[in-house]
Amino acid sequence: MTSSNIEPLAREMAENICRRSGMSEADIPPWVDLHWSCAAAMLEAGVMDESGDWIDGRDVRRGLEAYRERFSASK
Repeated sequence: MTSSNIEPLAREMAENICRRSGMSEADIPPWVDLHWSCAAAMLEAGVMDESGDWIDGRDVRRGLEAYRERFSASK
């Protein structure tokens, strides 16, 4: 996946999600490496805010579609 200007924010979002869920600090970096692009897609689609919380009333499927598009573009 290509880097973008949203990557640092998306990585921070993913780290926050991990910490809130109680993940051990040692497990966070590899999880973030795998999932930051999903957080970026959710943010860009407007279904998740910058703290990594779902936005009420938004269709999560829009975020999933944005992630598919982001992933497909990286191939």
